[in-house]
Amino acid sequence: MLVDSKKQKLSEDAILMIAGQETKSKYPAAAVYAAIVKEMNMEGTTIVREGNTLFVVHHVQGRIGMFRGLNADTAKNYLESSYAFIQAAYKMGFDVLVSDFEDPTIMNIFKAIGRNPPQEEMGYRAERTSRGFRVTVKLGPPRAERE
Repeated sequence: MLVDSKKQKLSEDAILMIAGQETKSKYPAAAVYAAIVKEMNMEGTTIVREGNTLFVVHHVQGRIGMFRGLNADTAKNYLESSYAFIQAAYKMGFDVLVSDFEDPTIMNIFKAIGRNPPQEEMGYRAERTSRGFRVTVKLGPPRAERE
């Protein structure tokens, strides 16, 4: 059950449990939860919290990262949190983020941000994959490479 973060802030553990149930995975929620906890503890991983949503970001190389949103918030708040996260990720030094997902409704977040991008030169490209979707988000103007 999704919980409005403007009314109640959940613990990270509660967010993970709800997100595990909401992923529409073919695996049991407990298995999804365990996999997410393992993923969050991988080297080079950063967790950004906005409302009742956790964004897990893995540094790939240079200014490129992979991310996923673990949402336990309302749709409206999830969209607001996604706007805040995209801007925070750019400030953290990422120019491009990539996300793989199965649930087609998540595409609505990218479409909404694409219609009203919070930064200039921001945009995204979406493609179907054998496992669902891949979205590549350009977060803003490119900057010099980093280590």
